[in-house]
Amino acid sequence: MENDEKIKLLQKLIQIDTVNGSEKDEASYIKRTLEDHHISCELVPFAPNRTNLIAEIGDEKGPVLALSGHLDTVAAGDFQKWTYPPFAGQLVDGKIYGRGAVDMKSGLAAMVGALIELKEAGLPKHGKVRLIATVDEEVGGQGSLEMTDKGYVHDVDVMVIGEATTGQIEYAHCGSFDYIVESYGKLAHSSQPELGINAVTNLVKFINKESRAFDDAAVSPTLGKLIHSVTVFHGGEQLNSIPDYAYLKGNVRTIPECDNRETGKRLQSIIDELNKETGVELKLKIVASFMPVVTNKQDRFIALAQTAIKKVSGRQPDVVISHGATDASRYVLDNHNFPIIEYGPGIEKLSHQIDERIALDDYLTAQQAYVEIAKQYLNNTKDDEQASS
Repeated sequence: MENDEKIKLLQKLIQIDTVNGSEKDEASYIKRTLEDHHISCELVPFAPNRTNLIAEIGDEKGPVLALSGHLDTVAAGDFQKWTYPPFAGQLVDGKIYGRGAVDMKSGLAAMVGALIELKEAGLPKHGKVRLIATVDEEVGGQGSLEMTDKGYVHDVDVMVIGEATTGQIEYAHCGSFDYIVESYGKLAHSSQPELGINAVTNLVKFINKESRAFDDAAVSPTLGKLIHSVTVFHGGEQLNSIPDYAYLKGNVRTIPECDNRETGKRLQSIIDELNKETGVELKLKIVASFMPVVTNKQDRFIALAQTAIKKVSGRQPDVVISHGATDASRYVLDNHNFPIIEYGPGIEKLSHQIDERIALDDYLTAQQAYVEIAKQYLNNTKDDEQASS
Protein backbone atom coordinates (compact mmCIF):
# COMPACT_ATOMS: atom_id res chain seq x y z
CA MET A 1 0.00 0.00 0.00
CA GLU A 2 1.70 3.19 -1.20
CA ASN A 3 1.66 6.42 0.78
CA ASP A 4 -0.64 8.13 -1.74
CA GLU A 5 -3.23 5.40 -1.20
CA LYS A 6 -2.87 5.69 2.58
CA ILE A 7 -3.43 9.45 2.41
CA LYS A 8 -6.48 9.08 0.17
CA LEU A 9 -7.91 6.51 2.57
CA LEU A 10 -7.74 8.95 5.48
CA GLN A 11 -9.13 11.79 3.40
CA LYS A 12 -12.07 9.63 2.33
CA LEU A 13 -12.85 8.61 5.92
CA ILE A 14 -12.94 12.28 6.95
CA GLN A 15 -15.16 13.14 3.97
CA ILE A 16 -17.79 10.64 5.16
CA ASP A 17 -19.82 12.42 7.83
CA THR A 18 -20.04 10.04 10.81
CA VAL A 19 -21.25 12.41 13.49
CA ASN A 20 -22.62 9.97 16.06
CA GLY A 21 -25.62 8.15 14.62
CA SER A 22 -24.60 7.76 10.97
CA GLU A 23 -21.65 5.38 10.78
CA LYS A 24 -22.89 2.78 8.26
CA ASP A 25 -21.48 4.42 5.10
CA GLU A 26 -17.99 4.55 6.57
CA ALA A 27 -18.11 0.95 7.76
CA SER A 28 -19.22 -0.09 4.28
CA TYR A 29 -16.40 1.90 2.67
CA ILE A 30 -13.80 0.28 4.93
CA LYS A 31 -15.28 -3.13 4.13
CA ARG A 32 -14.96 -2.50 0.38
CA THR A 33 -11.39 -1.23 0.81
CA LEU A 34 -10.31 -4.29 2.76
CA GLU A 35 -12.06 -6.69 0.43
CA ASP A 36 -10.27 -5.05 -2.51
CA HIS A 37 -7.10 -6.24 -0.75
CA HIS A 38 -8.50 -9.76 -0.20
CA ILE A 39 -9.33 -9.28 3.48
CA SER A 40 -12.73 -10.62 4.51
CA CYS A 41 -14.95 -8.41 6.67
CA GLU A 42 -18.17 -8.66 8.56
CA LEU A 43 -20.58 -5.81 9.19
CA VAL A 44 -22.33 -6.21 12.53
CA PRO A 45 -25.56 -4.15 12.44
CA PHE A 46 -26.27 -2.04 15.49
CA ALA A 47 -29.22 0.19 14.52
CA PRO A 48 -30.61 1.81 11.35
CA ASN A 49 -27.72 3.49 9.50
CA ARG A 50 -25.28 2.23 12.13
CA THR A 51 -23.01 -0.80 11.96
CA ASN A 52 -19.86 -2.11 13.59
CA LEU A 53 -17.18 -3.85 11.57
CA ILE A 54 -14.92 -6.87 12.11
CA ALA A 55 -12.00 -7.87 9.88
CA GLU A 56 -9.32 -10.45 10.50
CA ILE A 57 -6.16 -11.77 8.90
CA GLY A 58 -4.24 -14.93 9.81
CA ASP A 59 -5.40 -18.52 9.72
CA GLU A 60 -2.85 -20.23 11.90
CA LYS A 61 -3.34 -21.11 15.54
CA GLY A 62 -1.88 -18.68 18.02
CA PRO A 63 -2.67 -15.51 19.93
CA VAL A 64 -5.06 -12.80 18.77
CA LEU A 65 -3.90 -9.19 18.56
CA ALA A 66 -6.85 -6.78 18.33
CA LEU A 67 -6.65 -3.31 16.81
CA SER A 68 -9.65 -1.23 17.86
CA GLY A 69 -11.01 2.09 16.69
CA HIS A 70 -14.33 3.91 16.51
CA LEU A 71 -16.19 5.18 13.45
CA ASP A 72 -18.16 8.05 14.96
CA THR A 73 -17.12 11.64 15.65
CA VAL A 74 -18.47 14.55 17.61
CA ALA A 75 -20.30 17.30 15.72
CA ALA A 76 -18.29 19.78 13.67
CA GLY A 77 -19.83 22.86 15.28
CA ASP A 78 -20.04 26.14 13.36
CA PHE A 79 -18.68 25.44 9.86
CA GLN A 80 -17.87 29.14 9.44
CA LYS A 81 -15.23 28.93 12.17
CA TRP A 82 -13.22 26.30 10.30
CA THR A 83 -10.32 27.41 8.13
CA TYR A 84 -11.11 24.50 5.79
CA PRO A 85 -14.47 22.68 5.50
CA PRO A 86 -14.71 20.07 8.29
CA PHE A 87 -15.68 17.24 5.94
CA ALA A 88 -13.30 18.01 3.08
CA GLY A 89 -10.22 16.18 4.38
CA GLN A 90 -8.10 18.94 2.90
CA LEU A 91 -4.31 18.45 2.76
CA VAL A 92 -2.38 21.65 3.54
CA ASP A 93 1.33 21.93 4.39
CA GLY A 94 1.69 18.29 5.36
CA LYS A 95 -1.46 18.19 7.51
CA ILE A 96 -4.94 16.84 6.83
CA TYR A 97 -7.78 18.93 8.28
CA GLY A 98 -11.26 17.78 9.21
CA ARG A 99 -13.60 16.54 11.89
CA GLY A 100 -12.23 13.27 13.17
CA ALA A 101 -8.74 13.79 11.76
CA VAL A 102 -7.39 13.20 15.27
CA ASP A 103 -10.32 11.56 17.05
CA MET A 104 -9.97 9.11 15.55
CA LYS A 105 -10.11 8.59 11.83
CA SER A 106 -6.34 8.77 11.49
CA GLY A 107 -5.94 5.96 14.01
CA LEU A 108 -8.65 3.91 12.31
CA ALA A 109 -7.19 4.52 8.84
CA ALA A 110 -3.73 3.58 10.14
CA MET A 111 -5.11 0.31 11.47
CA VAL A 112 -6.86 -0.44 8.17
CA GLY A 113 -3.59 0.29 6.35
CA ALA A 114 -1.65 -1.91 8.76
CA LEU A 115 -3.98 -4.83 8.10
CA ILE A 116 -3.52 -4.37 4.35
CA GLU A 117 0.27 -4.13 4.61
CA LEU A 118 0.48 -7.26 6.77
CA LYS A 119 -1.76 -9.14 4.33
CA GLU A 120 0.34 -8.06 1.36
CA ALA A 121 3.45 -9.34 3.15
CA GLY A 122 1.84 -12.72 3.75
CA LEU A 123 1.58 -12.10 7.48
CA PRO A 124 0.89 -13.16 10.09
CA LYS A 125 2.37 -16.63 9.89
CA HIS A 126 1.30 -17.30 13.45
CA GLY A 127 -1.86 -16.14 15.22
CA LYS A 128 -4.33 -13.50 14.06
CA VAL A 129 -4.73 -9.74 13.79
CA ARG A 130 -8.32 -8.55 14.24
CA LEU A 131 -9.68 -5.10 13.44
CA ILE A 132 -12.69 -3.95 15.48
CA ALA A 133 -14.40 -0.72 14.36
CA THR A 134 -17.30 0.49 16.48
CA VAL A 135 -20.16 2.97 16.52
CA ASP A 136 -21.22 5.27 19.35
CA GLU A 137 -17.94 5.67 21.24
CA GLU A 138 -18.38 9.43 21.58
CA VAL A 139 -21.77 9.16 23.29
CA GLY A 140 -22.50 5.89 25.07
CA GLY A 141 -20.04 3.24 23.93
CA GLN A 142 -22.90 0.99 22.91
CA GLY A 143 -21.08 -0.31 19.84
CA SER A 144 -18.14 -1.75 21.77
CA LEU A 145 -20.54 -3.02 24.42
CA GLU A 146 -22.43 -4.95 21.75
CA MET A 147 -19.21 -6.35 20.33
CA THR A 148 -18.19 -7.47 23.81
CA ASP A 149 -21.59 -9.06 24.43
CA LYS A 150 -21.37 -10.89 21.09
CA GLY A 151 -18.01 -12.41 22.06
CA TYR A 152 -15.72 -10.62 19.59
CA VAL A 153 -13.08 -9.97 22.26
CA HIS A 154 -13.46 -13.20 24.19
CA ASP A 155 -10.40 -14.79 22.56
CA VAL A 156 -8.31 -11.60 22.35
CA ASP A 157 -4.88 -11.83 23.97
CA VAL A 158 -3.76 -8.19 23.66
CA MET A 159 -5.35 -5.03 22.28
CA VAL A 160 -4.25 -1.65 20.93
CA ILE A 161 -6.82 1.15 20.83
CA GLY A 162 -5.90 3.77 18.24
CA GLU A 163 -6.93 6.94 20.09
CA ALA A 164 -4.59 9.91 19.72
CA THR A 165 -1.93 9.76 22.43
CA THR A 166 0.55 12.48 21.40
CA GLY A 167 3.25 9.88 20.75
CA GLN A 168 2.85 8.15 24.11
CA ILE A 169 1.50 4.80 25.25
CA GLU A 170 -1.42 5.03 27.65
CA TYR A 171 -1.87 1.97 29.84
CA ALA A 172 -4.67 3.09 32.15
CA HIS A 173 -7.55 5.52 32.22
CA CYS A 174 -10.35 6.58 34.52
CA GLY A 175 -13.89 5.43 34.04
CA SER A 176 -16.77 7.80 33.48
CA PHE A 177 -20.15 7.72 35.21
CA ASP A 178 -22.73 10.18 33.84
CA TYR A 179 -25.95 10.63 35.75
CA ILE A 180 -29.10 12.74 36.14
CA VAL A 181 -30.92 13.40 39.38
CA GLU A 182 -34.53 14.55 39.04
CA SER A 183 -36.45 16.31 41.77
CA TYR A 184 -40.26 16.32 41.86
CA GLY A 185 -42.18 18.89 43.88
CA LYS A 186 -45.53 20.68 43.91
CA LEU A 187 -46.40 23.89 42.08
CA ALA A 188 -47.62 26.87 44.11
CA HIS A 189 -47.63 30.66 44.05
CA SER A 190 -44.39 32.12 45.39
CA SER A 191 -46.39 34.22 47.87
CA GLN A 192 -47.60 30.99 49.51
CA PRO A 193 -44.64 28.61 49.38
CA GLU A 194 -46.08 26.51 52.20
CA LEU A 195 -48.69 25.23 49.74
CA GLY A 196 -46.06 23.84 47.40
CA ILE A 197 -42.96 21.66 47.45
CA ASN A 198 -39.84 23.34 46.10
CA ALA A 199 -38.08 20.92 43.74
CA VAL A 200 -35.05 23.22 43.50
CA THR A 201 -34.51 23.37 47.26
CA ASN A 202 -34.72 19.59 47.52
CA LEU A 203 -32.23 19.16 44.69
CA VAL A 204 -29.79 21.45 46.49
CA LYS A 205 -29.94 19.03 49.42
CA PHE A 206 -28.57 16.36 47.10
CA ILE A 207 -25.78 18.63 45.88
CA ASN A 208 -24.69 19.37 49.44
CA LYS A 209 -24.47 15.69 50.31
CA GLU A 210 -22.94 14.65 46.98
CA SER A 211 -20.01 16.99 47.58
CA ARG A 212 -18.89 14.76 50.47
CA ALA A 213 -20.05 11.42 49.07
CA PHE A 214 -16.58 10.23 48.09
CA ASP A 215 -14.45 11.71 50.86
CA ASP A 216 -13.57 8.25 52.19
CA ALA A 217 -12.97 6.62 48.79
CA ALA A 218 -9.56 5.01 48.46
CA VAL A 219 -7.01 6.67 46.18
CA SER A 220 -5.84 4.67 43.18
CA PRO A 221 -2.05 4.20 43.12
CA THR A 222 -2.28 4.43 39.33
CA LEU A 223 -5.03 6.95 38.58
CA GLY A 224 -5.12 9.01 41.75
CA LYS A 225 -8.30 10.37 43.33
CA LEU A 226 -11.81 9.90 42.03
CA ILE A 227 -13.10 13.15 40.49
CA HIS A 228 -16.75 14.16 40.69
CA SER A 229 -18.62 17.23 39.49
CA VAL A 230 -22.17 18.51 39.10
CA THR A 231 -22.10 20.12 35.67
CA VAL A 232 -25.72 21.06 34.81
CA PHE A 233 -28.50 22.43 37.01
CA HIS A 234 -31.98 23.42 35.88
CA GLY A 235 -35.05 24.23 37.92
CA GLY A 236 -38.18 26.32 37.70
CA GLU A 237 -39.93 28.03 34.82
CA GLN A 238 -41.42 31.21 36.28
CA LEU A 239 -40.17 33.78 38.73
CA ASN A 240 -43.30 33.87 40.89
CA SER A 241 -43.99 30.13 41.04
CA ILE A 242 -42.62 27.48 43.38
CA PRO A 243 -40.93 25.00 40.99
CA ASP A 244 -42.38 21.51 40.84
CA TYR A 245 -39.51 20.01 38.83
CA ALA A 246 -35.76 20.37 38.73
CA TYR A 247 -32.86 18.28 37.53
CA LEU A 248 -29.10 18.20 37.57
CA LYS A 249 -26.47 16.33 35.61
CA GLY A 250 -23.19 15.11 36.99
CA ASN A 251 -20.07 13.24 36.01
CA VAL A 252 -17.77 11.05 38.07
CA ARG A 253 -14.33 9.99 36.81
CA THR A 254 -14.16 6.61 38.49
CA ILE A 255 -11.20 4.50 39.59
CA PRO A 256 -10.92 0.75 40.29
CA GLU A 257 -10.95 1.41 44.04
CA CYS A 258 -14.35 3.10 43.70
CA ASP A 259 -15.69 1.87 40.40
CA ASN A 260 -18.96 2.59 38.61
CA ARG A 261 -20.96 0.07 40.62
CA GLU A 262 -19.77 1.54 43.91
CA THR A 263 -20.33 5.07 42.61
CA GLY A 264 -23.93 4.28 41.71
CA LYS A 265 -24.53 2.74 45.13
CA ARG A 266 -23.17 5.81 46.91
CA LEU A 267 -25.32 8.23 44.92
CA GLN A 268 -28.40 6.08 45.33
CA SER A 269 -27.86 5.86 49.09
CA ILE A 270 -27.90 9.67 49.31
CA ILE A 271 -31.19 9.74 47.41
CA ASP A 272 -32.70 6.99 49.56
CA GLU A 273 -31.76 8.92 52.70
CA LEU A 274 -33.17 12.22 51.44
CA ASN A 275 -36.37 10.61 50.20
CA LYS A 276 -37.21 9.70 53.79
CA GLU A 277 -37.78 13.40 54.44
CA THR A 278 -41.33 14.71 53.99
CA GLY A 279 -41.85 16.25 50.59
CA VAL A 280 -38.61 15.04 49.02
CA GLU A 281 -38.83 12.93 45.87
CA LEU A 282 -35.56 12.39 44.02
CA LYS A 283 -34.75 9.86 41.28
CA LEU A 284 -31.37 8.78 39.90
CA LYS A 285 -30.90 8.00 36.21
CA ILE A 286 -27.65 6.58 34.85
CA VAL A 287 -26.90 8.09 31.43
CA ALA A 288 -23.62 6.38 30.62
CA SER A 289 -21.22 4.17 32.52
CA PHE A 290 -17.65 3.50 31.35
CA MET A 291 -15.52 1.35 33.62
CA PRO A 292 -11.96 2.35 34.62
CA VAL A 293 -9.21 0.44 32.83
CA VAL A 294 -5.79 -0.41 34.25
CA THR A 295 -3.22 -2.66 32.57
CA ASN A 296 -0.23 -3.68 34.66
CA LYS A 297 2.51 -1.21 33.75
CA GLN A 298 5.04 -4.05 33.90
CA ASP A 299 3.16 -6.19 31.37
CA ARG A 300 5.47 -7.52 28.67
CA PHE A 301 3.20 -6.24 25.91
CA ILE A 302 3.84 -2.64 26.94
CA ALA A 303 7.60 -3.13 26.71
CA LEU A 304 7.18 -4.84 23.34
CA ALA A 305 5.05 -1.94 22.04
CA GLN A 306 7.66 0.55 23.22
CA THR A 307 10.38 -1.35 21.34
CA ALA A 308 8.27 -1.58 18.18
CA ILE A 309 7.35 2.11 18.20
CA LYS A 310 10.96 3.14 18.82
CA LYS A 311 12.10 1.03 15.88
CA VAL A 312 9.71 2.90 13.59
CA SER A 313 9.83 6.42 15.04
CA GLY A 314 13.34 6.55 16.46
CA ARG A 315 12.00 7.55 19.88
CA GLN A 316 10.87 5.36 22.74
CA PRO A 317 7.42 6.49 23.87
CA ASP A 318 6.66 7.37 27.47
CA VAL A 319 4.13 5.19 29.27
CA VAL A 320 1.44 7.32 30.89
CA ILE A 321 -2.16 7.35 32.16
CA SER A 322 -5.18 9.20 30.81
CA HIS A 323 -8.32 10.57 32.44
CA GLY A 324 -10.54 10.18 29.37
CA ALA A 325 -12.65 7.06 28.82
CA THR A 326 -12.49 4.86 25.69
CA ASP A 327 -14.05 1.72 24.26
CA ALA A 328 -11.66 -0.20 26.54
CA SER A 329 -14.20 0.49 29.30
CA ARG A 330 -16.56 -1.88 27.50
CA TYR A 331 -14.02 -4.50 26.51
CA VAL A 332 -12.95 -5.04 30.13
CA LEU A 333 -16.48 -6.24 30.86
CA ASP A 334 -15.65 -9.51 29.11
CA ASN A 335 -15.08 -12.31 31.58
CA HIS A 336 -11.42 -12.74 30.73
CA ASN A 337 -8.67 -10.18 31.21
CA PHE A 338 -6.14 -9.10 28.59
CA PRO A 339 -3.70 -6.19 28.34
CA ILE A 340 -5.08 -3.07 26.64
CA ILE A 341 -3.00 -0.08 25.62
CA GLU A 342 -3.83 3.12 23.76
CA TYR A 343 -1.49 4.33 21.07
CA GLY A 344 -2.46 6.38 18.06
CA PRO A 345 -1.54 9.29 15.81
CA GLY A 346 -2.37 12.87 16.62
CA ILE A 347 -1.98 15.49 19.33
CA GLU A 348 -4.58 14.56 21.91
CA LYS A 349 -5.57 18.15 22.77
CA LEU A 350 -6.68 18.77 19.16
CA SER A 351 -9.51 16.25 19.54
CA HIS A 352 -12.98 17.81 19.14
CA GLN A 353 -11.46 21.20 18.27
CA ILE A 354 -12.19 23.58 15.41
CA ASP A 355 -9.53 22.99 12.71
CA GLU A 356 -8.82 19.49 13.98
CA ARG A 357 -5.81 18.25 12.01
CA ILE A 358 -3.26 15.47 11.76
CA ALA A 359 0.32 15.63 10.51
CA LEU A 360 0.92 13.13 7.73
CA ASP A 361 4.20 11.98 9.27
CA ASP A 362 2.39 11.18 12.52
CA TYR A 363 -0.32 9.23 10.71
CA LEU A 364 2.08 7.24 8.53
CA THR A 365 4.37 6.48 11.47
CA ALA A 366 1.45 5.09 13.49
CA GLN A 367 0.55 2.70 10.69
CA GLN A 368 4.09 1.36 10.55
CA ALA A 369 4.09 1.08 14.34
CA TYR A 370 0.96 -1.10 14.25
CA VAL A 371 2.60 -3.32 11.65
CA GLU A 372 5.76 -3.62 13.76
CA ILE A 373 3.79 -4.33 16.95
CA ALA A 374 1.97 -7.15 15.15
CA LYS A 375 5.18 -8.61 13.76
CA GLN A 376 7.01 -8.53 17.08
CA TYR A 377 4.13 -9.71 19.24
CA LEU A 378 3.07 -12.63 17.08
CA ASN A 379 6.67 -13.69 16.38
CA ASN A 380 7.64 -13.48 20.07
CA THR A 381 4.65 -15.48 21.21
CA LYS A 382 5.48 -18.12 18.63
CA ASP A 383 9.00 -18.34 20.01
CA ASP A 384 7.60 -18.60 23.55
CA GLU A 385 5.26 -21.43 22.53
CA GLN A 386 8.04 -23.33 20.79
CA ALA A 387 10.34 -22.91 23.79
CA SER A 388 7.73 -24.28 26.15
CA SER A 389 6.75 -27.25 23.97
